[in-house]
Amino acid sequence: MGRALISRGVYPTQTTDLRIQTSRSGGAGVSLRGMAPATNRSPIPPENRQGSPSSKRLEDPKRTRRALLRWFDANKRELPWRGTRDPWAILVSEIMLQQTTVAAVAPYWEHFLNRWPTPGDLAAASSDEVLSAWAGLGYYRRARLLMESAKRLAKHTPENAAELRSLPGIGEYTAAAVASIAWDEPIAAVDGNVERVVSRLAAFPDDPRKAAGKRYIRSLAQELLATRRPGDFNQALMDLGATICKPRTPDCGHCPIAPTCQAHHAGNPELFPALPPRPTPTPILRVATVITSRGKVLVTERKEAPNKGFLELPMLDINPDPGVDLSEAARSEQLASRLCTHMNSIHDLRIQLGKALPVHRHSITRYRIRILPFRGKLCSGRVRRPLFWAPPGDARPFTTATRRILAANLPSFFSMGSDVT
Repeated sequence: MGRALISRGVYPTQTTDLRIQTSRSGGAGVSLRGMAPATNRSPIPPENRQGSPSSKRLEDPKRTRRALLRWFDANKRELPWRGTRDPWAILVSEIMLQQTTVAAVAPYWEHFLNRWPTPGDLAAASSDEVLSAWAGLGYYRRARLLMESAKRLAKHTPENAAELRSLPGIGEYTAAAVASIAWDEPIAAVDGNVERVVSRLAAFPDDPRKAAGKRYIRSLAQELLATRRPGDFNQALMDLGATICKPRTPDCGHCPIAPTCQAHHAGNPELFPALPPRPTPTPILRVATVITSRGKVLVTERKEAPNKGFLELPMLDINPDPGVDLSEAARSEQLASRLCTHMNSIHDLRIQLGKALPVHRHSITRYRIRILPFRGKLCSGRVRRPLFWAPPGDARPFTTATRRILAANLPSFFSMGSDVT
């Protein structure tokens, strides 16, 4: 297929092993790329901080390279996007994998490529169609930027990583990953996994996410790269970081490159890379209601980011989150009363709330959100904008929280919608 991004390819339909719970950047659950992982690690000991960063070199890159590729050939993860060299299919997988786990991405990737197998197909799609198909993956800005990129790709085919970087939302890592895997361009792709592995190989004592540290880690990764198999080598480093060279519990006993790892020799690989503490998570508490009428659900449209324009249940933010036990009957009744007052004063609707439904929890970047939903009944008042009734199978995008609450409590509501929920 060469370098074409617009030819219609054949995509593997096998399902990945959904027991994989590790994101590409090495953590479980939602990965926060660009933010340092939570850490209580001690500072790098003085004995590991001798010399300038430029004095930290790799130990026997050739030996490391050979050992890593041998390990990868025998142990690589079976992922559906590894069955193609189509750059469009690879690009879609890389965009989806940003800040999202491998297990979550696999079914979405297959569905997305079956529906929009070329950039031209996606460029012709409506925003509502694409966002609805993306619903559940989160970080919807990625989908919007991918649509913008598809419009450009339908008119012009990039030839290398540098041209890919000119596309909306495509950074150095994504461009290098696509170019090396699809076109064998000899360029290192440095994500969180690669950053961690290379930092440990060189026992790099400084923050690899500051400008100087980032440049130096990238230069070491480029020096280490197997230029005859650049795509395989980049994926080998990613797999190693995701399965063995983990942030807090590196399994050095099973690591194929431990013999040339300077952090392993120093006996403290878990201290690398030297990252600052992650910001303290911010708790948010919301109270919501699920009100139905003739099969329709009462919703509103978000007016601000994140997820501007998405549909969600009527909600009330309780700020600050008091951190209380939401299973306490008295506490839930108090919160229900506040929501009833809000609906009456803001929307001129009198509602009656029934029992509390299971608490929904999710995270967006540094925010830890709890939503306490109640089954509700509209007693009096006329529904006016911004509230309205959404019919079953509504194709418009819903926020992930609303979609999951409705799926758990009104499973038939989305039965006419997307087959990926």
